[in-house]
Amino acid sequence: MGLYGRAVRIEIVVYMEKEGKSREGCPIAKSVLRRANDQELVLALVRYRKGHKCSQTYIIVSIVVWDAIDRCFADKLYDIIVYKVNEYGISTQRRCAQNDSKTCGCQGVNERTRGACYSFGCSWSMFRDGCKFRDSQRHNVRKFRLKKRNQEYELEYHLDKLATGLAPLYEAIAPDAYYNQITFESDGSDCRIGDGIGRPFSGVTACLDFCAHSHKDLHNMNNGCTVVVTLGKYRGG
Repeated sequence: MGLYGRAVRIEIVVYMEKEGKSREGCPIAKSVLRRANDQELVLALVRYRKGHKCSQTYIIVSIVVWDAIDRCFADKLYDIIVYKVNEYGISTQRRCAQNDSKTCGCQGVNERTRGACYSFGCSWSMFRDGCKFRDSQRHNVRKFRLKKRNQEYELEYHLDKLATGLAPLYEAIAPDAYYNQITFESDGSDCRIGDGIGRPFSGVTACLDFCAHSHKDLHNMNNGCTVVVTLGKYRGG
């Protein structure tokens, strides 16, 4: 991307044997990294590999691009997603809704105010142990399914627009992972979201989490990446 100096910040991840927990047993962050100033455009988190003295002594864990999408588009996308999923969304039940001992509802227990997760596009289904659309008719697949079908088109349009806009940025930031994800794009073109050629993404999960749990995504592509887009609440500023 041609960035240097104050535009790029590198932080070494500090290993913690256990995640932070509240008195109720819910996870809490032990540290929080914030953007230093407007000049900082990219934050790279790296991890030291104990015992290594080669060029791979440090590996990149995560790359944060602070201004990844246009602010006006981000505000509009926030409003659309919040309205659509609150009014018409079908949430996905998650194991992390409560901790293992069932002593704490980490994402809340009130159905109207608790944390929620909504899945769109193509993905592996834990209920079918395979493609969630495998039993659907080809002409009747609803990748952006809501309770009312006529509400789906606007959501689909804007999430496709998001995927299309993020693809070239993803290519610039992590080219190896990007090319791994588009290598067989032509074989699964119906399973991609976005427009044009060079579509690395197959789906979107819209989440409102009160606490972030450590977890593994067992069905992600090997040597690819999960791209997380955080939409801060629009405050009119």
